Amino acid sequence: MNSELQKKLQKKAAALLSRRGYSRGEIRLKLLKIADKSTVEEVLDRLEQLKLLNDHDYAYNFALSRIGREGWGPEKIRKALYNRQVSDPDISAALDEIRTLVGEDYALEEYLKKYFGKKEMPENFNSLRNLITHLLRRGYHRNSIINVLKYSLPKELMRYFDTGD
Repeated sequence: MNSELQKKLQKKAAALLSRRGYSRGEIRLKLLKIADKSTVEEVLDRLEQLKLLNDHDYAYNFALSRIGREGWGPEKIRKALYNRQVSDPDISAALDEIRTLVGEDYALEEYLKKYFGKKEMPENFNSLRNLITHLLRRGYHRNSIINVLKYSLPKELMRYFDTGD
């Protein structure tokens, strides 16, 4: 009976994974509706052995797609992955790998190119503050925002960064 239940769980997990990627925690939550925790963990372990389930790869692919397609920053990605039951070490490792691959501020620079293609460059302090708030909500770090904007802004607005006025 246990073997039949495991096969049923593996089939359910395979069906889910064939549609899109899932983290171990997401699959666990779905399978716990069908079976007890120990049986689910056995199935999850087997899926990892077969390399059908890998939280590090899931986190890496999720982060890379959100950076490129959505323009998300690292903090928004971290929060989304945490909500998808990915462990902190897997999240950090994936973000570090991407940072090494594309550079510290690459995602922000690319997002700003798209953003300024649609919207105007800030012309005063209020529009600059609104832009910074927007970028913080997208998950970018304040220091990264300031470092990148320093080289993109008109000279009169750069004064804000140099003097704090």
